Amino acid sequence: MFTTVNSKRKNFKHSSNSNADNLSPIQESSNTEKLSILNQLTKFFSFSDNFFKLQLAIFSLTLIVSIFASLLTGFFISFSFGLSLFLGSIAGVLYLRLLAKSIGNLGKTNSSISKLQLLIPVCLFVFASKNEFIELLPAIIGFFIYKPALIFYFSRS
Repeated sequence: MFTTVNSKRKNFKHSSNSNADNLSPIQESSNTEKLSILNQLTKFFSFSDNFFKLQLAIFSLTLIVSIFASLLTGFFISFSFGLSLFLGSIAGVLYLRLLAKSIGNLGKTNSSISKLQLLIPVCLFVFASKNEFIELLPAIIGFFIYKPALIFYFSRS
C-alpha cells in the first residue's frame, strides 16, 4: 500500500512596493482579513448556483416593487401608510430569505423546513401594534408584496 502525494506548490507574488519580510503582524493580519473578506464577497457574487440566481432575482424584484408601491402610497395616501407598507415589505423579504435558506438546506443538513421564519410575521404584527407611527393594515399588506413579485417573475417566462 502506497500513498501518492501531489506536491505542486503555489507561488505567491508580492507587490514590489512592499517587502513581505518587513510587515508587522498587525499588517499581515489585516492583509489576510482583507483577502478573506474579498474572497467571501467574490464567492457570494459568483453566480454558479441556479437557486441562488433565482433567489437574487426574486429579492431584487420584490424590493423594486416594494419601493415603487411605498413611494406611490406615501405620495397619494400618506407618509405613514407608505412607511408602514415599506417596513412590512422588508419583513416579507426577510421572511422570504429565511424560507429560501431553509429550503436550500433541505437536502443537505435538514430533513424538514425550519419554523424560524414564522416568527417574522408575528414580530411584525407586535411591532406594528405597539408602535404609534406604524399602521397595522399597511404593514401586513406590505408583508405580502413578495407574492405579486413572485407571480410577475414566474408569469413572464
